Amino acid sequence: MKQIFSILLLSLFVAVPSAAQKPQTIRDVFHTMPDSLAPYLTTNNRLDMMDFMDARMKSVVTNSLDGQTEMLALTDDSLSVRLNSCVLLDLWFVPVDTGRVVALRRTYQVSDRQHQVVEERFTPDWRPLSRLVGKSTLLRRDDDVLNEVK
Repeated sequence: MKQIFSILLLSLFVAVPSAAQKPQTIRDVFHTMPDSLAPYLTTNNRLDMMDFMDARMKSVVTNSLDGQTEMLALTDDSLSVRLNSCVLLDLWFVPVDTGRVVALRRTYQVSDRQHQVVEERFTPDWRPLSRLVGKSTLLRRDDDVLNEVK
């Protein structure tokens, strides 16, 4: 009888913590995002933007540089934030064999025809998985200008 009771008690201690862990959402990841990835956006700014989105209000906050930052979209597995007039930040989950990773994309808009895209991958606790991957229209635009001069 003591063995059965011990086994039941042990299984309870093992099963309850694993059942209590809910899957991480993009909200949790955005909340814990390192300040180095968006230095002028504080943790309170990030929380305020999510609260405004929940209340169906315009999700605009004043960042540390006294500029306007706006959350454009928020779902359980992705979000989009316009950090300023030139930078758009997107976060989303990417399924992999071992679970999910976080993809972060920053799009730097130089002009109407020129932009730079930088993508990175992280674990949900923000350990980097890949180096920066950049895609740019800047070099193509330079080629266009050089070809017009000829």
